[in-house]
Amino acid sequence: MAGTRDLLMVADSKLVSYSNASALLTAGVQFIAPAPADQVKDEVYAALGLTRAATVDWVPGRDAGKTSAQRESYRVLEDTHTLKGARKSDPELTVRRILVHSTANAAGQRAARDKRLTKAADDLGKLAGAGGGRHYKNAEKIVARLGVIAAKRRVASCLRFHVTEDEHGVPALDWHFDEDVLNCPAEDL
Repeated sequence: MAGTRDLLMVADSKLVSYSNASALLTAGVQFIAPAPADQVKDEVYAALGLTRAATVDWVPGRDAGKTSAQRESYRVLEDTHTLKGARKSDPELTVRRILVHSTANAAGQRAARDKRLTKAADDLGKLAGAGGGRHYKNAEKIVARLGVIAAKRRVASCLRFHVTEDEHGVPALDWHFDEDVLNCPAEDL
């Protein structure tokens, strides 16, 4: 009964920082926590395919009475994540990462993305119409506003644009969403 006990720390996403991971790894403490959303970029998920992920044989309680076709399904894939410190002299820390794909979460994320794209398209349409007007007299002001819209609506990865000026210096905005980025196969994580 008095033997050595291993410790597994379970926490929320606040645990996953360079300083915390460094201290836990140095102390030999194992930990599990969800990665903060901003630490796993969309490009990571886009590069991974569901065919590489293992199907998990688990049914959430809310799906217990549903047929297998109606149930949410899960797939998991293991890889590594590298944390970098604030200083150049800080060693990189590599930790094990488990990526989980949920069909329900994927559907919710698609709906949220579609909503962001619709709002961004509305904002960009208004900006394109305002070129040369009182607030957007030059290309620099349009590009600055484009940056704000792309960041606010989180569409920078798929937004493509070109700003031109006519012989009188009146700017014009031409934009579109990159279909290759938007049409990543649904099988991707």
